Amino acid sequence: MTKKEIFQHNYKMPSFYILFLILSLVLTAKPTVVSSTAVSPPPHVFRNLARGSALKMIADLGGGLPFEVWKSSVVMEHINANKSSKQQQQQQKPPANDFLILQRILNSDRGIAALWSGCSARMVEGFFSGAVLLTAKEALRKSFAKPIPFVFGGTKTLPPNIAGFLSGAGGGAAQAIIMAPCSLLVTATTANGGSVWDAAKDVWCNHGLRGVYRGSSAVAARQATNWASRQGFTELIRPRIGISGIGGEILAGCLGGTLSAWNTPFEVARIESQSNSFSKHSSDEDGSNDEGLFGTMSGIVERRGIGGLYTGLIPRIGQACYQTVFLVTIPRILDAS
Repeated sequence: MTKKEIFQHNYKMPSFYILFLILSLVLTAKPTVVSSTAVSPPPHVFRNLARGSALKMIADLGGGLPFEVWKSSVVMEHINANKSSKQQQQQQKPPANDFLILQRILNSDRGIAALWSGCSARMVEGFFSGAVLLTAKEALRKSFAKPIPFVFGGTKTLPPNIAGFLSGAGGGAAQAIIMAPCSLLVTATTANGGSVWDAAKDVWCNHGLRGVYRGSSAVAARQATNWASRQGFTELIRPRIGISGIGGEILAGCLGGTLSAWNTPFEVARIESQSNSFSKHSSDEDGSNDEGLFGTMSGIVERRGIGGLYTGLIPRIGQACYQTVFLVTIPRILDAS
């Protein structure tokens, strides 16, 4: 392999991700105001940056990361079972259910600490992605709360649930830029053990930057639909549950998070795609066989049926409820106080 080919292999980013990066910047950018004096960002921008980082890291340290490890372990169990030969599949038992896999994790050598595998990568991700998510989401939500020119004659605002879906999608899209490589490392340490740095070195040496961003289309689809659904469904449910106060806010967030799990197929496709970057069984050495989001989903249906797209649904619902309360409900409560 020539030096030029090595450079192209290690530094080529998927074209979709470059387009997605530009789109995310456009979604979250604010118009430039030309003035003779410098314009400083509003104080709430810095507040949301700090608040988003803190809430995301606290959420991950509490229950977010354990749910992620549990969910990834369930999906990897099914992936590994289907990578065996037909003769081995006939001899071995079917994959364990979600709760047996959780028990196996707790009974491992590391015990309950195994649920925090990849914690360092998750904290780095949480610090940046939480700040980006909350700042972009809240900026868009407040923008949609104002009358929009050329819509409703410029005199009406969008309904709260529609504004919630749109602002959540924008925040999730911006957040996905940071989450793609970090989620890969968390999945790698969950599947193969070892340190985050060993996983990062292995992926970089074998696949380059393309491998680090493998599964990026699935991460983008997951994050945009994640937060569109979590914010939108929460806004839709809140006035309809008949419970006021903090209890009603938390219940609306839990129900909104539960309904957001409809997009579990994107998450399963993400784990399946990223597993090829570090799986010992993978024959894809150069990353050229990355099938993309819908190609990966079609392969899952072909091998495991339509139910394969909803593998790990139980831990996914738990994770969605938990994160929605932290990053949708709590910011609203803090703003109201």
